[in-house]
Amino acid sequence: MKRKIRKGVFETNSSSVHSLVISNEGREPSEFNLNKDGEIEIDFGQFGKDKRIYTSQYDKLSYMITCLYYLSGYDISDIYDKWEFEQIQDAVCKYTGATGIKILGKQEPEIDHQSQPYGDIEIINVYDEDAVINFVFNKYVSLKTDCD
Repeated sequence: MKRKIRKGVFETNSSSVHSLVISNEGREPSEFNLNKDGEIEIDFGQFGKDKRIYTSQYDKLSYMITCLYYLSGYDISDIYDKWEFEQIQDAVCKYTGATGIKILGKQEPEIDHQSQPYGDIEIINVYDEDAVINFVFNKYVSLKTDCD
């Protein structure tokens, strides 16, 4: 067994946990228009390798719905059955007063292959209603895409 001794360096054998805390003070009213049935209509987005910062409520919700497309086996109808969709829809509808979220499916969905979700939406904890609301409606939260 090799041992390495480093002097003047703080070390611990415990795990590190990093957290991001976002204040609710940046929340803004909904900018979504509701259709005649009271639903928010949303389409998939194009989130490729281009260097962009997405700040609109529409783009941020579209990103989550586009992630669900990849988690649903590339089938729009299966998105509605995902528990993640239910969590997102419940939080957004509670915040906006909408009756539901309707996915239009007119736009071809794209998320860069290295950012595609596997198993869940890694960027946001959809179990946490406040996290969903802050991601979509908080003016201090943005989504950045880039490529190395």
